[in-house]
Amino acid sequence: MRYASVTTRLADLGGAKWEIHSRARRMKAEGVPVLEFTIGEPDVPCPEDLMQTAARAMMAGRTGYSNGRGENGLLRALAARYSTRRGRVIAPDQIMCFPGTQTTLFAVFMALVEAGDEVIVGDPMYATYEGLIR
Repeated sequence: MRYASVTTRLADLGGAKWEIHSRARRMKAEGVPVLEFTIGEPDVPCPEDLMQTAARAMMAGRTGYSNGRGENGLLRALAARYSTRRGRVIAPDQIMCFPGTQTTLFAVFMALVEAGDEVIVGDPMYATYEGLIR
């Protein structure tokens, strides 16, 4: 069986990239003061009104999948906000919302980067960059 070329790019990455994250979590659990720069997890609590809105939506039956591009109301709100901020019209169909950084990075790199392209990233870098840019 032949697999897609992306599997070749990811084949030898293994889990070593996440060892730093796992170690930081263990240290934190042991009471060691650690600043984690491995994932983009918020260090502030979620706003109460957002949690209440989410809870009401779930209690009203909003527990299934949403539109893969983002909810229409959210897309319209983002289009309006960024149209105002950028001083030009941005339509809702020009916006995509993703459920997290890894999904976003995967989509962007798959859309823009070809084999042999040069990609410049900072160091230290997000653990998944290497697999995406190979």
